[in-house]
Amino acid sequence: MSKSLKTILVLAASMLLIGAVNQQNSNGLFKNSGDIGNPKLKGIFEYNPDSKVYTLTGGGTNMWMNSDEFFMAWKQMTGDFAISARVVFDGEGVNAHRKIGVIIRESLTGESKYADVALHGDGLTSLQYRDTTGGITREVTAKSVGCKYLTLERTGRKITMKVSNSGFSTISAGEIELDLPATCYAGIFICSHDADVLEKAFFTDVQLQSSPKSTGDTKD
Repeated sequence: MSKSLKTILVLAASMLLIGAVNQQNSNGLFKNSGDIGNPKLKGIFEYNPDSKVYTLTGGGTNMWMNSDEFFMAWKQMTGDFAISARVVFDGEGVNAHRKIGVIIRESLTGESKYADVALHGDGLTSLQYRDTTGGITREVTAKSVGCKYLTLERTGRKITMKVSNSGFSTISAGEIELDLPATCYAGIFICSHDADVLEKAFFTDVQLQSSPKSTGDTKD
């Protein structure tokens, strides 16, 4: 192999590596983002690698009943894990039922089985889930309201909600049993609850951990 060819190959490999690093930096912890259920207004994902702030802008009619419309950023995770984030809406918003939070889904279809920990526009904080594909959404409501620190933890079939107003909690605020495949989509989401409206939210202190660890000892 000639010296010039070696130089070209080294440069090509370096460019591929730089591209991979830039792609990782542009998405943070997540592999990709996109709309679920084909909302009328398309969502936008932004990540600031310096501040580590994720900004989601999204629409969608709802995440309820038999199917969902919303926007999310995700990464496929296998086995037991926990996803946590501090979530804040941008502004007063339009619909009191708009929601943001952390989520796990069997697939990226609107009818997928899923569970999420959601903060609603009116302060309701809850664990929402669909236990059969295309089935009815159910809900476990947290006692605390307006919780900005959200954690969803998966351990086998058990899905646990942990929420707080003042730092990540290690105390369960609700649990369900849910059959999901070993590898699922985990991420952060936003739903405007209005087909003609885009809402925006900020996600900070985002953590995505295999083999769940304590995220603090704060409780309400």
